[in-house]
Amino acid sequence: MLYFEQQIKEYETYKPPLTKTKDFHTFWEDTLKESEQLPLQSHLVREEYPIKQIDAYKVTYQGFGGTPISGHYILPKEAKENLPCIILYHGYGMDKESISDYMKWVIQGYAVLAIDNRGHGESSDDSGYMTGTNGTWVLHGILDKTEYYYRKVYIDNKRAIDFLFTRPEIDKSRICIYGGSMGGGIAHAVAALDNRPKLVIADVPNMCNIELAIQLKLEGSLVSLEHYLARYPEKVQQVFHNLSYFDNLNFASMIKSKTRVTIALKDPVCPPQSIFGVYNHIQAEKSYVVYPFTGHNVGGISSHLDDTLTYVNENL
Repeated sequence: MLYFEQQIKEYETYKPPLTKTKDFHTFWEDTLKESEQLPLQSHLVREEYPIKQIDAYKVTYQGFGGTPISGHYILPKEAKENLPCIILYHGYGMDKESISDYMKWVIQGYAVLAIDNRGHGESSDDSGYMTGTNGTWVLHGILDKTEYYYRKVYIDNKRAIDFLFTRPEIDKSRICIYGGSMGGGIAHAVAALDNRPKLVIADVPNMCNIELAIQLKLEGSLVSLEHYLARYPEKVQQVFHNLSYFDNLNFASMIKSKTRVTIALKDPVCPPQSIFGVYNHIQAEKSYVVYPFTGHNVGGISSHLDDTLTYVNENL
């Protein structure tokens, strides 16, 4: 047996204990109720774009706490009804990028909704953080779970599904949520909080088995978190307690949608063992793809994109 095959075999049996608190479900039920009280107030503005075979719009809606969240909403030209839709969530520090990046979906008849996370691209951030604002989003509000950045982000992106459910041209039974890295972590959490998507695709997702990931990672946003804990060792217990509410380890069993996860064994940002720890707790229909010699950038592998296109076409 090759070493990486042995490694995968070991990871397949790794099922760490959950870290969720007794009020985990109540916390998220209350968060969803709070979000439901806020009108979506979605707004579409046509975007002029040189590719004439599409209708492109800038969409804006109210995210958590009323913060404006923006994205591309792209349709095949003059599409009228029954469109399947891909919702795309981007990575940490990135944005929704160019409309042209989504043509591989639109030419096949899919609608696309590509969202900017708050504080990224054209989406606002309320900046209303009283604690832990040292330098980067993963720390914003870290000492108070009710104001933590990822609480807001998960709800912002869950409301992208709410937006699609207002659109008459969308087939509500054929929605896929898809993201990589931070976007993959968001896809997991959103799928746990909202079972309406038919399909979930998470490439090298973050926020997985966080206590382990922070020990194993070499790069990425968790480095900032590690530096914060090194500076404030008296806050370690408090920080890990708060992070447990946002760890996909504790969301995994709530996912009901068919799920595919991509894992890279050389990933220095989202360690493979931590992702397997989440994957092994998912009870829905699921599958995984492993790249033994690839780092964090699985999105740059052309064959991976080809396989993903095939997977979506066969399952959505």
